[in-house]
This record gives sequence, structure tokens and C-alpha cells, in this order.
Amino acid sequence: MKSFHDTLKIEDATCPSDCFLCQEKCEDKNRDTGGTGIRAVHLPGMEFHSAITCNQCGEPACEENCPTGAIAKAPEDGVVRINQIKCLGCGLCSLVCPYGGIDYNADSRQAVKCDLCDGDPQCVDACPENFISLLKSRQVVQYLKKDQLGMGTPLCWGCPAELSLRFSLKVLGEDTILFGAPGCAVLLICGMGTQTYCGVPTHMTNMTNLPSTAAGLKRYYNKTGKDVKVVCFAGDGCFSDVGFQPLSGAAERGENLIVICYDNEGYMNTGVQRSGTTPYLGWTTTTPVGTKRKGKPTPPKNMPLIMAAHDIPYVATATMGFPEDYAKKLTKAMAVKDGMSYIHLFTPCTTGWRAKSDAGIDICRLAVETNLFPLWECERGTYRFTHTVEKPKPVVEYFKLMGKFNHLDETGLEAFEQLINRRYANIKSLAERESLKEC
Repeated sequence: MKSFHDTLKIEDATCPSDCFLCQEKCEDKNRDTGGTGIRAVHLPGMEFHSAITCNQCGEPACEENCPTGAIAKAPEDGVVRINQIKCLGCGLCSLVCPYGGIDYNADSRQAVKCDLCDGDPQCVDACPENFISLLKSRQVVQYLKKDQLGMGTPLCWGCPAELSLRFSLKVLGEDTILFGAPGCAVLLICGMGTQTYCGVPTHMTNMTNLPSTAAGLKRYYNKTGKDVKVVCFAGDGCFSDVGFQPLSGAAERGENLIVICYDNEGYMNTGVQRSGTTPYLGWTTTTPVGTKRKGKPTPPKNMPLIMAAHDIPYVATATMGFPEDYAKKLTKAMAVKDGMSYIHLFTPCTTGWRAKSDAGIDICRLAVETNLFPLWECERGTYRFTHTVEKPKPVVEYFKLMGKFNHLDETGLEAFEQLINRRYANIKSLAERESLKEC
């Protein structure tokens, strides 16, 4: 777990062309040394405007090459710090850093680098555009238990569904029985040949009887007096379409199940066909783009709100772009003993969405940061946002990461934005209603 540490995240090439506020704030903090731990970088010829800082490397080249041992990576928080008393001012650390993360002041003969301000980086508050943020990885570690999935994956490279299931099982722990249905995750849950990937008991059902079968097992264990976590992990094709009726029935009956719908917005396992959650105007093989058709002509089902309308104890949205938020929600779901918990997990399919294989997490984060997929929960009828976006990014930034919306013109973009705003306003009104009650 030593690799889990907080780190600064800076949006690439997004800063205003004349902004130095983060650097000025850091220079003010380090006025004694005359250096800075973060530096604004403006390359107008390349239309690049961003900032660079220390990456707090796992194996820092600066630490390895410091002749006096003045640089050390702290095991407790992962921050690489410079001991100015031991520092000779040779500047070797700034030469060997491959990322330009160390600032060397030739006049004072001192090296300066980011130390995360001991957990409260001032540059985050100094950035008026919120392009700098502190990712608090250590908050996630407390939820993680033994890995319950084998090494490697039979799914596509970079598949967020694999990461989602692996992370889910780390939080859920050993006392879990996992149910699945046909879909992309089928190979993870039932394995291949005589080999299984999962370290917990698993069972595959049809798409039409997943919650029913899981509920039967849960009731059996209740009769024996044993409390086990029965988890249903399946895609949107199962829960929003083919298997919606048994899901709705199990919710209405108050079955004590944890249901996780990994939503990749289509039937990806069988050829990228549309599902009930395929987005408005989105391309699939059954909602093609041509001279007459421009993708899916109807809005997607709002599955989280549909499940919340069942008045079950817990409903939430989540994504692996914000793992600490998802871990908290899984923990809340595990605490429910008197009904169903439903988590709608936004899970991009980089293959079916025509995106790069390493773009999954970026897509997850942008979906939240554009308000396309707001993070909220409904706990026993009370709605609230679990992550608020002060300045939502335009949805066109989200579209840039994939090809399934390449056909959209200005009219299509405007219609899509209106749908996002309308649905976000709906959730906001529910959350504000609860806030007014508390007042």
C-alpha cells in the first residue's frame, strides 16, 4: 500500500495564457529560498499553457543522485523533500529530474521543489479555474482489503469494467458471494475453462433471473443465521433492459442485495448494440450515423432515479474516476440490512466508444466534471450530491475523448447540453428540497 499517496493533478494545456497565480503563490511561500515548487509554462506557439511541478516519483532520480542525502521520500505520505541544511546547492537534482520538477536558484544556490505544503497545497486555492486539484489517494486505502481477482484480465486493454470489479471486491472483502449475468464481465466472474479469476464464490445466471436467483441464496443464508454480502454485478443491458423486471421485483420485495450496474451504454459483449442507457444521439451498430440517421434518437433511461423511485434504502451513482467516492458508497451499501442497495457505476467501453485504450479514467472524470454524470446518493429518501462541480466544463471536452459523437453538429451539441442541464437541474432540485427541510 506504500504507493497510495496524495498527489497534485494539473489539467494539461488548459491554463489561461497570462496566468501565473499558482507560481506566485508558491514563490511567496518560499520567499526565503527564492524558488518555487510549481512553475507556469506558456508556449503560445504550441498553444500550450499549463504548469509543472514535482511528480513525487516512486523511485526519485533526485534522491538517488543527491551526493549528501539531502533528498528523501517520506514513507508515510510519499512526499519527496529537500533538507536545506544538508543541501550543498550543487544543482545536480534539477539536472537529473526528467520532469523539470525541481527549481534551482543559482543566486542563493538552493534547490526548491513541491512538498504539497504538508498536505494543504496553496496552489490549489490559488487557481481561479480549478485546474489544479489534490487527489487524495490515501483516503481510498482505508477501504481496501485483499485482492479477490487474479492477475491479468481477459477483457480489452484498459477496460474500466475490470478495474471496477477488482476495486469493488477489494472494498467488499472476502465474505461476499458474487452473482453475474452474460456480458463483458462474464469472463471475470465465471473464469475461463477450469480456471476462475475470483477469490470469492461466484455464480452465473441468465440475464432474466439474476436478482431472483441471488435473492434465493440470500434468503437461505438468512435462515441459517449467517450474514453474507450477496452482490449482483452486471451491465446495463441486463439491469436496464432484459433483466429489469426481476430487478424491479426484488427491489419492491425488499430483497437485501447489493446491485451494481456497470453502465457501458450498450450491449458491448455482442457487438456494440444500443441499450436503454445508450446516450441521446450516440452511435452504436444499431443506431448508426448516415444521411438520415444521426445516432440514437431518444434520451437514455435514468436508471438511478428509476431505482430511487422504488423507495429502497440506498441508491447512488459512482465511477472509478472518483474511487474514494465509490468506496464510501460501497461501504454504505454494505451497511444496509433491510432492503436493496443499488449503485449505478459509469463504466466507459473504450472499444465500443471508439476511444483510446488508456482513456477510460479520463472519460470517467470528464463525465462528472461536465455534469453529464453527477455523483449523488439517495439514502432512505434523502438526496444529496457527493461531489459538486463549481465550474462545469463544456461537454465538447468530453466528446473529444471518443468517436461515437464525432457526427454531432452545433444543433446536436446544443440539444445534448440541454438534456444534461435538464437532468442535472432535476437532481439538484431534489437535493435542495432536502436541504430546505433540514433548515
